[in-house]
Amino acid sequence: MSDITVKISLFVNDLRYTGVSVSPSELEDCFKSLQLIDWTNEQVFYSTLLCTLLKEYTFVDDFDQIYKKHFHFIFSDNDLQSIEAKHKKSLALGNSFGNKKSPNNRKVESHDKRENEKERITSKLLSKRKDYFELDFYTATYQSALHDINQMENLIPLLAKRMASKMVLKKRLNQLGTIDYRQTLRKNMNTGGILLDLYTKKKNRERPVIFALCDVSWSCLHFSYFSLSIVYLLEKFFREVRSFAFIGETDEITSIVKTASYDKLRGKVLSEANVSGASSYTNYGESLATFYDKYGSQLNHKTNVLIFGDARNNWYETNSKVLEEIKKRVRRVYWLNPDPKDEWGSGDSDILIYSRYCSDVFECCTLNQLTDAILKIR
Repeated sequence: MSDITVKISLFVNDLRYTGVSVSPSELEDCFKSLQLIDWTNEQVFYSTLLCTLLKEYTFVDDFDQIYKKHFHFIFSDNDLQSIEAKHKKSLALGNSFGNKKSPNNRKVESHDKRENEKERITSKLLSKRKDYFELDFYTATYQSALHDINQMENLIPLLAKRMASKMVLKKRLNQLGTIDYRQTLRKNMNTGGILLDLYTKKKNRERPVIFALCDVSWSCLHFSYFSLSIVYLLEKFFREVRSFAFIGETDEITSIVKTASYDKLRGKVLSEANVSGASSYTNYGESLATFYDKYGSQLNHKTNVLIFGDARNNWYETNSKVLEEIKKRVRRVYWLNPDPKDEWGSGDSDILIYSRYCSDVFECCTLNQLTDAILKIR
């Protein structure tokens, strides 16, 4: 087993890489706790790490998988004497967190120097690792960082799993109704009016229908497909999901998205869908008009329209009145924009015009921002 300091540092780094937030103070609490307990017992060791490093229950499954990778094999051999020896040696770790060193103990001092050097090297290596949850979509697109795109794609199932947990919790909270005072009083008459049982009015919320419109021009290419992939992995939370792609005009791609894996979507949509339009340049006004002409009659008050795109219109007519008509027909219109908020309205960006007819507009420059926005859809 490698030294416990480095081992836990690598363990925490993997937690952070999957999106679990661990602060320096929480890491310090973890080390201090390990000095106070007998962690020769795996259950005690595991519980200590869980209680000090994890704040959100929704990440328990991820925590367990990473824990098994780093620690489970150590205890599976049942080599308790070896574990105990490691535990005694780890008492010297307190020196790294403010405990005074014994000037007479040269071995401990030498050990601490080696530990500090290991921590310094480990921290330096880990600081160079990219946080793909916070990597800007435009950075990945324009620098042709194929490796970055692949790494971000690998995170999609993990993101969907986390979002599903949060959406289940959100659904349960939404189902909590208000107190039904009339029924409560009637049912408690035999107790002299003492309210022993409370009765509530349950909310029956229908799942919305999703119409997702995605700009698949080069500037929004990766952003749109990440968005489609996440929406479809969460399909069970919606009554129906239909997808549409556009550049110069709009075409439905629902069947393509349902049959193609998310890493194959780009080529299939661009080769099989009729999205280019007359000029092959991004034209939001024309795309909205063709969408409304083809599918406007299928919109109703149960529909949420999600538009994924930067609203950079190449100076074409906005046709914002079409979006106004769409909003009148549907439940809500959400716009998810990969452009930074401080650039909205600059150059050929028409997002400030379109935002007048949206229920909400979200800045979605990263995977974290994108998933947060989708969770706000109701």
